[in-house]
Amino acid sequence: MRSTGKLGITLLVLTFLTIALVDLTRDKQIDWTRTYDQREKMPYGLFFTRTELPKILGDKEVKVHDFNAMNYPDLKNFLRGKENGSLVYIVDGMYDGKEAIKELLAYVERGGEVFISTNSLPLDLLDTLGLYQEYYYPQDFNEVIDFEDRPFMLTDGSTAFYKDLDYPGLFYEIDSVGISRVGYFKAEDREIPNFVEVKRKKGRFLLHLEPLMFTNYYMLKQQNYNYAASALKLLSRREVFWYDALAKSNDSARTPLRVLLQNDGLRQAWYILLFGLLLFLLFRSKREQIAIPIVEPEKNLSKEFAKTIATLYYESGNPGNLVQKKIEYFLYDLRVNFLLDTLALEEPSFSKQLAAKTGVPLADCIQIITLVIKYRKITATTDRELIDVNKQIEEFKNKANIL
Repeated sequence: MRSTGKLGITLLVLTFLTIALVDLTRDKQIDWTRTYDQREKMPYGLFFTRTELPKILGDKEVKVHDFNAMNYPDLKNFLRGKENGSLVYIVDGMYDGKEAIKELLAYVERGGEVFISTNSLPLDLLDTLGLYQEYYYPQDFNEVIDFEDRPFMLTDGSTAFYKDLDYPGLFYEIDSVGISRVGYFKAEDREIPNFVEVKRKKGRFLLHLEPLMFTNYYMLKQQNYNYAASALKLLSRREVFWYDALAKSNDSARTPLRVLLQNDGLRQAWYILLFGLLLFLLFRSKREQIAIPIVEPEKNLSKEFAKTIATLYYESGNPGNLVQKKIEYFLYDLRVNFLLDTLALEEPSFSKQLAAKTGVPLADCIQIITLVIKYRKITATTDRELIDVNKQIEEFKNKANIL
């Protein structure tokens, strides 16, 4: 009994030491998951926006509530008698069914207001409102891919710049009656709408196509905050209902084990404790196993084999043949990694496309393509030319991060 107590104390001490060591040495990576969750403080959560919303709308003494009416019956019951309020959806995509969309439309027509910021609007809603949604692809607008900040503006003059929105959503053909442009972004001196107001009888929809603008990462920048705050200030009702997809799941039973698993430190301690108890049971059982001989796995000689074959091929083969294979493998890498059409290798625009997709200077791209075209048509080369071609191709692959 005495030895068992000592063993238990030893395991307990080792558990605490292991927890401390794990907490001190672990690398806490930033989670860039696009959760759009109002409880999350990660970059793409909505904690700051949800917390700040009463302040943004404070001059109107607005009351903000959360709701989680996803399906048709729940939504119908929830919206009953709330025509003087505003619904706010900030989600990655809206996937409500036809009946739920009809209920939202009926709510707006009775006088309600709905603000939606999402990457994908339901087709039923778009068709009913007479809207068309698409995504901005630079090549469709004869624009070179631009990695610099892109300006997004509201009609009230608020402007913000966003660098990571490569393919933002847009509306087109919005000349229908009752639809007006509220915000847009600029591309090649064009004003492309991505935020519209749609009036339906007594109410209206405010439809915005980039929810990332309301996440913590952007809201903590002053200019971006001003843009998002100006968009949210368009809400004109004194009572706001914030859509929270996880509200019901978070209101479920809170068992002690659930609390342990939610906290990083407690979760690690729980697993280590279980592991310690397992070790204790193994030692306590005093069972012995027959020694199992160690069988060494066969050595992997793939590299040596490839080196031997390459040496034999080089000594007895034709350097020109090796150059041809080196070039073909290089073109294969361009097709796989950058989706380039190597059949258009000799066209002037190919080098520009290669530079745009690899990030390698245009002069280097022109040089390597010229080299490939030259030696692709030559079947007889010297060893010196083989070495030179191999060196230039490998240098380009390093610049383009081709593994």
